Amino acid sequence: MSMEPSPEACQRAEAKRKKIVQWYGSIAVVIACAVLLYWALVWRLQVYTNDAYVEGNQVAITPLRPGFVTAIHTDDTFLVKKGQLLIELDETDAIIALNRSREHLAQTIRNVCQMFHQVFAYQAEIEIRKAELIRATQDYEHRVNVLDAGGVSLEDFEHAVAALRSEFFSLMKTEILYEQALSLVQGTSIVDHPLVLEASDQVRDAWVQLYRCNIYSPVEGLTSQRKIQVGMWIDKGQPLMSVIPLDQIWVNANYKETQLKKMRIGQRVKITSDLYGDDVLYHGKIVGLPAAAGNAFSLLPPQNLSGNWIKIVQRLPVRVALDPDELKRYPLRLGLSMESTVDLRDQQGELVPTTTRGSPTYDTPIYLEEEKGDQEWIQEIIEANIDPTLEAYFNTPLLAPRIESHDT
Repeated sequence: MSMEPSPEACQRAEAKRKKIVQWYGSIAVVIACAVLLYWALVWRLQVYTNDAYVEGNQVAITPLRPGFVTAIHTDDTFLVKKGQLLIELDETDAIIALNRSREHLAQTIRNVCQMFHQVFAYQAEIEIRKAELIRATQDYEHRVNVLDAGGVSLEDFEHAVAALRSEFFSLMKTEILYEQALSLVQGTSIVDHPLVLEASDQVRDAWVQLYRCNIYSPVEGLTSQRKIQVGMWIDKGQPLMSVIPLDQIWVNANYKETQLKKMRIGQRVKITSDLYGDDVLYHGKIVGLPAAAGNAFSLLPPQNLSGNWIKIVQRLPVRVALDPDELKRYPLRLGLSMESTVDLRDQQGELVPTTTRGSPTYDTPIYLEEEKGDQEWIQEIIEANIDPTLEAYFNTPLLAPRIESHDT
C-alpha cells in the first residue's frame, strides 16, 4: 500500500510554507525599516565611545619651609575642609627667628630716633658756632682798627686772626656734619624710615615663616597619596599629600578624530560609569574641544617620515562637564572608566571658544591669613621703643632746611 501524500496535502503544505515565508519576510522588512528609521533619527546624530575617564584637580600639599613633621591631622580617604589644619612642623627655629627680628626692629627704632636727635644736636651746634664766629669776628675788628695805633700787640692780633679762622672752619665742619646727619632722615618719618621698613619686613617674614609651620588645606576634598610620617624631615616644596576636591570633576571622553566633525561646544552628553552601571545616567555637556591630539604631548612625538609608516586614527580628549547635583548624589573618583554618547543635533555651538567667559576659576583664601596680626604686632614693637620726645615725627616727615656753603 503506497504512503505518498496526496496532491491536495502537498498543495496545503506548500501554501503554509509560503505563508510562513511571507510572515517572516514582512517582519524582517518591518525590523529593517525600524532600524533604518532609528538610525536616521537617532544613531546618525550620536557618537559613542567607551574610552572616557573621570578627570579632576589634584591639589598637591607642599611645605613653604623645611622642618620636622610633628603632627599629621588626616590620612588617605578622609575628608578635609577648606582651611583645616593638615600638618604641623617644628616651630623652634621659626620662633627664634621671630624673636631676633623683633629685637632687631626695636634696636633699629632706637637707632633712627638717635639719627633724628643727631640732626637737632647739630642744629644747636651750628648756632653755637655762629655765636663763636661772631665773637671772633668782633675781636678781630676791634684789634685790626687799633693795630696801627699800637693799641694791641702784634701777637694778640695774630691770635685774633687765628681764632676767627678757627671759628669759621669749625662752623663749616659743623654744617657739613649737620648735612651728613640730615641726609639720613631728611624727607622721612620715623615709622617710614627705610631702615625701619626693612626691619619691619624682616619681622613680617619671620611672622609668616612661623605661620607656615602649620600647613592648611586650600580646598575641601578627600586626601590621598600621603607620603610623610611624624618625625620626618621635609624640604621646601616636597610633595606631602594630595587633596582631591570632588566638586571639581569632569570627564575626558577620548573620541576618534573622525567623530569630531560635527561636535560643538554646548552639545548634550549622556554618560554612564562602570562604577554605577546603566542604573545611573549622568547628563553633561561639552565645554571644551581639545587643541591637540594626545600624541602631540607624548615624550617622543611621532615622526611619520619613515617608509614603513602606518596611519593610526588619533583620539582627542573632549571635556565634558557634569551636572553638579547628579555628581553630588553619585560621586565619582578620578580615573574611573565612563561611556559617553554625544547628541550632535545642536549645531549652534562653536568649534573654538571666542570668549574667556565660562572658564573655570579655582582659588583659595587661606594664604591671605599668613600676615593676619603681624601689622598690629609690629606697631606694638615700634610704640614700645620710639622716643616720646619725637612724637611730631612719628608719621610726619622731617623737612629741615639745608645749609648754604660759606666761602673762606
